[in-house]
Amino acid sequence: MTNLSLPPPFLVNGLSYIPPPSAKAFEEEFAGILPPGKDIQSSRGTIHYYDFNPSASSNTKKVLLIHGIGTSAIGIAPLARQLTASGSHVVIYDLWGHGNSSTPLEAHTPALMHLQIFEVLSHLGWNKVHFVGFSLGGSIVATFAAVYPQVVESAVLVAGAGLWKKKNSEWWNEVQKNGDWMVDAESDHTIIEELVGFAPSDRTWKEALQRGEFVSQPIDQWQRDNHKGHIASVVSLFRYGNVFDQHESYRRLIESEIKVLVIVGEFDTSFPPEFVKRELGELG
Repeated sequence: MTNLSLPPPFLVNGLSYIPPPSAKAFEEEFAGILPPGKDIQSSRGTIHYYDFNPSASSNTKKVLLIHGIGTSAIGIAPLARQLTASGSHVVIYDLWGHGNSSTPLEAHTPALMHLQIFEVLSHLGWNKVHFVGFSLGGSIVATFAAVYPQVVESAVLVAGAGLWKKKNSEWWNEVQKNGDWMVDAESDHTIIEELVGFAPSDRTWKEALQRGEFVSQPIDQWQRDNHKGHIASVVSLFRYGNVFDQHESYRRLIESEIKVLVIVGEFDTSFPPEFVKRELGELG
């Protein structure tokens, strides 16, 4: 029998994570869009979250919103405000390596994203909640609900990721060599360009965000400029996370007793309605 030796923890300056940038700097740059943020000191560093109705009674409908890859929680703030206005207790948080949350120095697998959810729920004292996930957040919700249905009251997946297949990706081979990852600047650039782009920011974004419109470029740019672990988190999520081939999790979610709503945009080019219907239809 072969004896296995597990690798030691990866540490930088004695830490198992890359600390996030200053929350104050972020709030000054994006003032007037989010409620005051709060930190959770978790087992993987800091998790930054926003509570839109902290004085809500315990019997108010509890909703946890999860944003997509590249942007931070601020991208779903308009939806959070609408749900709060309807009477829900809404909380949003920055995924690992996004906004003002730390970057754990480990592969960003679905399990790591699930751990972050549990850290947030434990801090809030929430036992069972309604989940809403956008893009990658939708895939995180699907994989989480498939494993932990007892925590999920309902699941809403908005343009949820996870249904792409690696074998059908035209640019998948660009970041691999002989079936293995090319861990270098060129492959990282390919991933970042595909997922979040490199377009310059439009300085009218502040007014657009305050009107409730979704503008990703300035958020992406701020993170690249200020969060030392952001790009590493985005690349790791793409490589090891919930972006591709999560069909089994979707199948388990469909077969569960959880109330599920899937929402896609009529003109969405990343997750076209016909594509989503076909992939989900094949699951039953």
